Amino acid sequence: MSRPVSFEVPAAKIKVPRHLILFIGALVAIGPLSLDAYLPAMPAMADAFHVNIVSINNTISVYLVGYGFGQFFGGAFSDQIGRKRVGLIGLLVFALASIAIGFATSVAQVEWLRFTQAIGGGFSTVICWAIVRDVYHVDELGKRMAMVTLVMLASPVIAPSLGAALLHLGWPAIFFFKATYAGALATFYFFAVPETRPGAWRNLSVLTTLRQCGHVLARKDERGRRPIVFGVSMALAAACFMTFLTNASFAYIEYFGISATVFPLYFGIGVVGMIATNIYSMRHMTPVRAPWLFRLGLIVQLVAASFLAAEVLLGPRSIWVVVACVAVIVGTFGLAGPAGSSLYMRHFDRLAGSASSLYTTTMFAMGSIFGAISGFFFDGTLRPMVTTMLAASVAANLIALRTGARLGRQRPAIEAGESAARSAASGA
Repeated sequence: MSRPVSFEVPAAKIKVPRHLILFIGALVAIGPLSLDAYLPAMPAMADAFHVNIVSINNTISVYLVGYGFGQFFGGAFSDQIGRKRVGLIGLLVFALASIAIGFATSVAQVEWLRFTQAIGGGFSTVICWAIVRDVYHVDELGKRMAMVTLVMLASPVIAPSLGAALLHLGWPAIFFFKATYAGALATFYFFAVPETRPGAWRNLSVLTTLRQCGHVLARKDERGRRPIVFGVSMALAAACFMTFLTNASFAYIEYFGISATVFPLYFGIGVVGMIATNIYSMRHMTPVRAPWLFRLGLIVQLVAASFLAAEVLLGPRSIWVVVACVAVIVGTFGLAGPAGSSLYMRHFDRLAGSASSLYTTTMFAMGSIFGAISGFFFDGTLRPMVTTMLAASVAANLIALRTGARLGRQRPAIEAGESAARSAASGA
């Protein structure tokens, strides 16, 4: 029989370090760092292993599967045995697998090691949103999550440029750097960051994990709606730009013919868009405004994905139109992501780790599936990529209709709710 999960220390009694948000941002950056840093090196890796670019693209899909697997179990395990144990184990696995990839001699070895690396990455990053939920008040979640995402977004800007620079030393140097980064984070976590949800090894149970996830799936809000629907909708929206991520190296370097050195500049434009929208979310996010921002982000993403598909299928396929559309598609997640995460996570306290793991597992599973679909229909053009991205965005918007969040006629409700909140605060 599985033992009940024990939570000995209430989150309210945790002394929050000033550097906590910076650390969480650096920790969650493990995900984009592992995906983005070797994008400029993918053609070189294909040449080194004597395979085509699609085979190297598949290492991204494999990573997304392993990352989702690690997130699924890592979040629930952190509810049982503590966030810190799970995070440190994940960082150790990630570092060792990264070193091993640098010595790989075949694509098959890279795929298996990327899967292992991804499990470690999933363990170490799934705890980030749960830590935020542990230590901050529910009304602060939107802004805090936007701040974490803003810190994390430095990685997609820096990682491709770093990868292009390290490529001069050979592609293995990129993975050796990842191992060093993970080791530095593990050291800092061990000595400088407190445990936010204590647990014990005796609580570890796969059966309890499945039960916890079942509770998250079954949870309903006061209107009878399931919060997990927010997670599914955000996962599909993320799959839209993850599909581009899977194909970015082909699209920019091989299809449009830009160099690996210049690639980070084109790739980083979309990330700059997300940084801008995250700053907006951080400044303007409130519990009342969150549903409006969530739907706005998804709808604008759909418009951009539709325009991109029309450009590629019917138009002259200008690289600048592709760059601009991708920038909007990526940027809109800076609105929908923090808002949707706060609307989702506010319903969970004791099961914050399980709730986080289900959301992120779904997100990376969707990214892997849609990325694999675009690879299956690969024909040497951008058509499979853009149609798959459009399909993901359409699905995200359709699922969002079931959340109850509305875009139209939302402004009066926002103003009334914020006015009431200010009045209550002044009265208190």
